[in-house]
Amino acid sequence: MRAERLTALAEVAAVEGCFLVAAWLLQAVVSGGYGWWSKALMAALGLLGILAHGRPGDYGLRPKSLRFSLKWSAYVAAPFALASLAVLLAAAAAGRPLPGPISLAKDLLWYLVFVGLAEELFFRGYVQSRLNEVFTKRYGRFLWVEFEWTQGTMVTAVFLFGLPHLFNEVNPFTGRLSVGPLALFVTASAAFMGLVLGAIREKTGCVIVPAVLHGSMDFTALALGSTVGLAASNAAAGAALFTFFAALLERLLREPVGEGRRPARR
Repeated sequence: MRAERLTALAEVAAVEGCFLVAAWLLQAVVSGGYGWWSKALMAALGLLGILAHGRPGDYGLRPKSLRFSLKWSAYVAAPFALASLAVLLAAAAAGRPLPGPISLAKDLLWYLVFVGLAEELFFRGYVQSRLNEVFTKRYGRFLWVEFEWTQGTMVTAVFLFGLPHLFNEVNPFTGRLSVGPLALFVTASAAFMGLVLGAIREKTGCVIVPAVLHGSMDFTALALGSTVGLAASNAAAGAALFTFFAALLERLLREPVGEGRRPARR
């Protein structure tokens, strides 16, 4: 088992390392918009990793219940949508210019697809699924909720998803090195949210709900910052996250996945 773990870790670390080097190069040579290319590459690498193992359903591409995943996608998106709307209405009342429909659509595309979906395909689809094959220890509680989840989810969230956020502030090709308190806070927050997203991935069997939560959270916290300021947008995201943890997370993890299905006709 030790050799299998080392093999799996070497595999996912090599793929993530290839992405990181490519992203650094893109940042160094592309004057603007390199993020679109780097996230597209991340999604492609995630899909290739998933398909290479020949079991896409086990690697996050097939939900245990599509109805369950779609329902909970709507539930987790709702607090962020309401918080975003409240912030925009407050900005309009204060006389601030609002983003136009094209700008808003572009931001939604970026955060929901090129951030949320791309990162969840890679980390929760490919990396987490691969590591859960070899890090098989089970835990019986997630935060305050009785819910079984797997050690590979923790390894992914902390070491492959959370800590690499430090590299956002580093680029050897441009000489950038800016690791300060804010970067450390973002890294710790990413590791924690990686655990949450990973547990939801295990619950639902796919990346749909994690992608919606991830994209909605980043859209509210970051996209709206250019309109209302980062303090207001992060306060809105914080309020939405509080609602998610207080009212939704336990229900999501406890609710049977098949609940709400119609009985089969005889």
